[in-house]
Amino acid sequence: MKILAGICAVLLVGLLLALWRIDHVSTSLTSATSTIATLEAAAESRRNTQRLLLDLDTKHTQDLTNAQNTNAQLRAAVATGKRRLSVKATCPTVRGTASPTGMDDDQARADIDPASAERIVTIANDGDDAIRALNGLQDYITTACIPRK
Repeated sequence: MKILAGICAVLLVGLLLALWRIDHVSTSLTSATSTIATLEAAAESRRNTQRLLLDLDTKHTQDLTNAQNTNAQLRAAVATGKRRLSVKATCPTVRGTASPTGMDDDQARADIDPASAERIVTIANDGDDAIRALNGLQDYITTACIPRK
């Protein structure tokens, strides 16, 4: 009888240890499953952000290419004289001369020297390029760094 009681006690201790181990494994499995879900969500978020950044890069690169082509055409047109830059000018009337009828001094324009016009176009293009770069950086920060809701 003592042997049977000893065997029962050993079996009971073994059963308790097995149940404790099963509970521990179950808890570990739940924790691992939760960690996997969190990591998968983070990976999906990272993939979405990378896709959005690629789309932004493609859009801004295309915009820059289009703007550079337009600017090159404008610069070439100014250089060849097909396009002229002018400024609004008011010319004082000379005393003793009659102004022609129908002339409106407010509409008078003065052409800018072609070399100066080309420099003005270059300066304006540089400013536009800086604005495009700033807009691209702002879009990048908004997409990559500010959490989406």
